[in-house]
Formats: sequence, structure tokens, C-alpha cells
Amino acid sequence: MSKGHFTPRKLVTIGNVVPELHYGPFSRGWWYYSDSQIQDSHIYAIPIRLGFQVALKLNQKHFIIRIVRNLENPNTPDFICEGEEIDSGVLSSSSAAINTIYECIFGNKNKTKYPGATMLGFHDPYIIQQMLSNVDFHPFMICLYNVKILIMCISDNKNYEGFASSFTYKYKQKQSVIWQKIERGIFSISIFQKGEMVKQF
Repeated sequence: MSKGHFTPRKLVTIGNVVPELHYGPFSRGWWYYSDSQIQDSHIYAIPIRLGFQVALKLNQKHFIIRIVRNLENPNTPDFICEGEEIDSGVLSSSSAAINTIYECIFGNKNKTKYPGATMLGFHDPYIIQQMLSNVDFHPFMICLYNVKILIMCISDNKNYEGFASSFTYKYKQKQSVIWQKIERGIFSISIFQKGEMVKQF
């Protein structure tokens, strides 16, 4: 990527943290782990906020990238890039959205490729701080027996009320999301495949 072709992005809309998305069974796809540090030298999970928008200039052309929710697959974030009165359509990655429309405008002979996370500002300290504003809990990951478990909520009382976590594992030979939570004093395990719950304990 040529720095001469890229003008730093401008934050248009910060978007929203949606509890059912960012703290639910499929929350893994709604957080980004940046390798950039902010003021206190810690690295946090950054929420991929629904409705987030940035404007940027690539090769003297103006573009806007938006984070949206695809009605056909509402459990994961999708992306749209718009510029020169055309758009990329709804795509599953920010890189695909940016590079699709860039190719439409400048032609497929142009070999320039832009990394989506960088274009969104997920390595920019200012944008990271804005994305983290009003985030009450930062999910974190632990590894147990080679399984990466995402902790979505930690209880502040003795009965662990509110605790929630998720991890991916195979159930009946199919890749599944395992969702564990404690609610109203009851511990439950829900198993999801392709976005649908197939078993609950």
C-alpha cells in the first residue's frame, strides 16, 4: 500500500455497542484485538460497533466505510464501502468491501490492496479511544486445554450471577459455538450450529 495514495481517515459516526451482539453467544465476531496501545499501555478488545462510519481518501477519491448487520446472517458484522456514487454491496470483511469498490473505480489492473482494519482506524489511537468509550466490560480470552474461551461477563457477587462465556468446539462432529451463562441462579449451556441453537443443558 502506497502511503502517497492514502489520506488519513475521519471518524463520521461512532456507532453503537449492542448487548445482544457484543455480549451474546456470537460476540466473538463483534470484537477486534488491536496490536496498537492506548494511553495506559494495555491492549483491549475493540468493539466493532454497529453503524460505525469512517471517511477516507484513496488515490484522490473519497470513500465511506460502514459497519452494518446483514439480515440474512445477523450474528456477524458486515461492511459496505461507498464512493463515486457506487457501493461494494454488503460483504463479510472490510478489506473485501474496500478493495472491491477500489477495483471498480480504478480497474482490475491496479494491484493496490488496502487492509480493512487499518482503513477503519483500528490501529489509530484516537479512533481506538472513541470506540472504547462507554464500554462497561472488555471481553478477554483464556486458554484451557488448548481451547480459547472468551469471557463476556464476570459476576461481582458470590453466586456468579451474570457470568457468561463462549468457545468454539465440535458437537456431533460439527463446528459449534458453546455458550455458557448463569442467570437467575441457573447455569446453562447452549450449543449453536450455523446460528441456530441445537441443544441446551
